[in-house]
Amino acid sequence: MKLFKFYMAIIGLVFLSACVTTPSDKAAAVSLASNSQVQGCEFLGIVIGTSQWGMTSAVTGIQNAKHEAREHAVQLKATHIVWQSAVGGISSSVVGKAYLCARVV
Repeated sequence: MKLFKFYMAIIGLVFLSACVTTPSDKAAAVSLASNSQVQGCEFLGIVIGTSQWGMTSAVTGIQNAKHEAREHAVQLKATHIVWQSAVGGISSSVVGKAYLCARVV
């Protein structure tokens, strides 16, 4: 019985780790910023990310949603993103504002 529980725990960990997404190099390069840090930058648009993995882990769902939103920011040619909201649960979602900043923030 102990061996069965051990194998089930391993299978569960493998399943959950497979649910975490990884952003592209370009998306990972989009810097996180505060509203004050993007003053003087060009606002490019709102970016939204969603994930259905929230029911297994709200943290994983929000992280995956942020990765998706950062990918959208890359499509807009953004250098920075300011998170506006993040909601975890059965379906996680995030909203952010994408900016193009000429200077390093």
